[in-house]
Amino acid sequence: MRRFVSVMPSVLVLLLAACAADTSTMCCDLVLPSLRVINAFTTPVDILVDGTVLASGVAAGTTSMTSPSAGNHTLALRATGSATVLSQSITTKTGVVNTIAALRSATGTLSTTVLDDTNSVVPAGFTKVRVLHFAPSAGTLHVFRTQPDYQTPVSWQFPFTYQANPNSLSAPFYQSTVGTWEVRIWQSPTDASGWTSAPVKVVVPLLGGEKRTIIILDAPGGGVRTEVL
Repeated sequence: MRRFVSVMPSVLVLLLAACAADTSTMCCDLVLPSLRVINAFTTPVDILVDGTVLASGVAAGTTSMTSPSAGNHTLALRATGSATVLSQSITTKTGVVNTIAALRSATGTLSTTVLDDTNSVVPAGFTKVRVLHFAPSAGTLHVFRTQPDYQTPVSWQFPFTYQANPNSLSAPFYQSTVGTWEVRIWQSPTDASGWTSAPVKVVVPLLGGEKRTIIILDAPGGGVRTEVL
């Protein structure tokens, strides 16, 4: 039986730290050039910048934050223990976080995607949220939401499966008015009770013009956890 857990990111400078809780909330304002790598692959990965290893053995289902100097760099990711690297150019700036996800491709190999610029513009007086299924071991999930202008729980999408291409039309931003979004996640038949007692709950209050991405990741020992970007 798969169990589900979630975490609440603490507001710490340059760190997405977490403690056990029922609800995930937003985190954090960063003040230095920052690189965030989300490991949504099935095994640990290493992070290299300009040929130097900045983090090794980053566990599947976790996020690594590092701080390269401001400027142009070459980022490389590799499955830990592999000689094969995936490289791309990044530009880091003070106060800006670059977010890269390590994913499992359709053939099972390591792939990457950039999560920074989705070209989803938020009109004044509105908010947007999207949810990405980055938990390759979780199978099909039930993901429901309420939003500021609609308080009846509604399905995000179904079936909701692992998204190897998060910038496709299968991972849309939804738009609402200013206020609080709530997302709950469960798996049937293990958690057939649904919305009322869903084991993973994410509460996202937003101001006009803001948008957020909720990431679903595999949790250590089974189940899923969430982070909000």
